[in-house]
Amino acid sequence: MSARPSSAIFSLWFNECAVIRLLAGGAALIKENPFEATSVLLTDLLDTQPRYRSRWRARVQRDRAGGRVSIAAVAQVLAEHLWESGEFPESEQSLARNLKDRVRRALDGTMITTETLAWLIDAFRMDERDAECLRATHESDSGSRPDGISDAVREPRRMVKRQWHRTVTVFERYFLDRDRQLTERRTKHVIMALEDGVDSYLFNHESSVQAIEVLHGGTLGPEHRYDGLVSHEIVLPQTLKRGQRTSFEYRTVYRPDPHPPQEVRRPARGRIENFDMAVHFAPPRLPKRLWWATWSDHHLGDPVQLEPARMCDKGSAHRYVPFVERSVVGFRWNW
Repeated sequence: MSARPSSAIFSLWFNECAVIRLLAGGAALIKENPFEATSVLLTDLLDTQPRYRSRWRARVQRDRAGGRVSIAAVAQVLAEHLWESGEFPESEQSLARNLKDRVRRALDGTMITTETLAWLIDAFRMDERDAECLRATHESDSGSRPDGISDAVREPRRMVKRQWHRTVTVFERYFLDRDRQLTERRTKHVIMALEDGVDSYLFNHESSVQAIEVLHGGTLGPEHRYDGLVSHEIVLPQTLKRGQRTSFEYRTVYRPDPHPPQEVRRPARGRIENFDMAVHFAPPRLPKRLWWATWSDHHLGDPVQLEPARMCDKGSAHRYVPFVERSVVGFRWNW
């Protein structure tokens, strides 16, 4: 089994601590905040990216947050930036204290204005990939980004269980090693029950899967094989009622393939909102060409749409989509 990727790779990872609260019965529900997707992405960047984290950690006076992102420290970073940029006079010494409520609302998803987001991006000197993803997520939360993907699948495959949930958020990361083998897939998932009695999630996956590890929010259930598909149930710790939401995280490990893969696909039978996907290649084995693709089937056929994708200098490509519905999306590449 391959070693787990370092935490630095997960620059756009989902920080469930900033989003979920545990009920007495054990089910995890998502706070009903209008900017929750932006807040979880922002919080995770500040918490996991060393360059951003070091800026606010250096300004922590008393660690009341237990190592989590400090509202007061982020407000201090923001105040120093606004003084340096000349937007506020240095004589306004209460600025950091006055900004704490604005920062708190941004981190808990209550409200993030375009101005606040721009200040944070500039104050932490975020790289363009992170800044672009934050802006796109904020636009989606604001209801101003309609460019989702829908209705690419014309003949849906039969499912062993009907879909009784709606996906609110998916953060998915694929990893390939220096031998060009797909080794691992990490997924963080948030679903909302569409009816009472939702007690599991059906995870459809590739036949090359060697092992599945549910890291939190559930346990691995029975396997199903049908209509050319393979799936496992992820059994939730508590049955959901209609409207309740829960989060879970799982890790998928792949066996070596004599023919290294040239694509990764994620199907959306119903609707997936706030879909965030990345593929990481291990240098120096990088693909010659890379595309963001849409297919009409889980496994078969060529893409029905291809769009050139950009790879960063560290060997990863990323795509955020406000929603995917009745479509199969992912990355395709040539070695």
